[in-house]
Amino acid sequence: MVVAGSQQALHLCAQVLLEAGDVAWMEDPGYPGARAALMSVGARLVPRLVDEEGLVIATRKLSGIGRPRLVYVTPSHQCPLGVVMSVTRRLELLDFAARTKAWIVEDDYDSEYRYFTRPVAALQSLDRRDRVIYVGTVSKTLIPALRIGYLILPESLVEAFIRARRTMDRQPAITDQAVLAEVMSEGWLEKHIRQTRIRYLERQRVLVNVIHSEMPDLLDASASDAGMYLVAYLKNRITSADAARCAAANGVDVVPLSAFSLRI
Repeated sequence: MVVAGSQQALHLCAQVLLEAGDVAWMEDPGYPGARAALMSVGARLVPRLVDEEGLVIATRKLSGIGRPRLVYVTPSHQCPLGVVMSVTRRLELLDFAARTKAWIVEDDYDSEYRYFTRPVAALQSLDRRDRVIYVGTVSKTLIPALRIGYLILPESLVEAFIRARRTMDRQPAITDQAVLAEVMSEGWLEKHIRQTRIRYLERQRVLVNVIHSEMPDLLDASASDAGMYLVAYLKNRITSADAARCAAANGVDVVPLSAFSLRI
């Protein structure tokens, strides 16, 4: 299903899959746009920790936090920490969803940009129980103003999503879709991704080197294997919010990790 960007896709998922009071698991820290979409239908959000392998499932005390109706994840490049979910954790999550009848919303933003390792198979491609809704977008790959995204849905959900979609709009702009179709069919999109992957990797190297050489006592940053942004950790007692304000005063746009957390 073609949609007007990934944010509309997330609102559709919330509208179709959840009712007020249903439990939805969110990565914490996690994407604020997904949080807003899930909260818009009255879902009860449960923050789940993220480690070096991705979302922590650890279901021994499930009764205390509630069985989820939906689990939202960004496995290709966790937002905002940048972790790539391991294959083991992906299979564990799929097994959990099959056992509990939970839906998994896989937001695969930034998946086109991998720098050092081969891409890991999407949850949707590993799913054998039809529990995964895959969300993709071209807005970040091309230009933010091009609001075109897409959903890959289990067959059992197609009609429900079509009905929900009709309450929002009929379709994204036809002219935008036609232009994008030509860009893809002519191979220009693939060429653009190859070129920008090289450019973004070089920008990342420059940024990491500058942090190491100019701010060694202030920030700790390492190269990221994926995506178009970098996470840096403060070494002293200054808060991330104070650091963001100081950076903004000097014309640098940064976002504090606290803005992504449900627990703060």
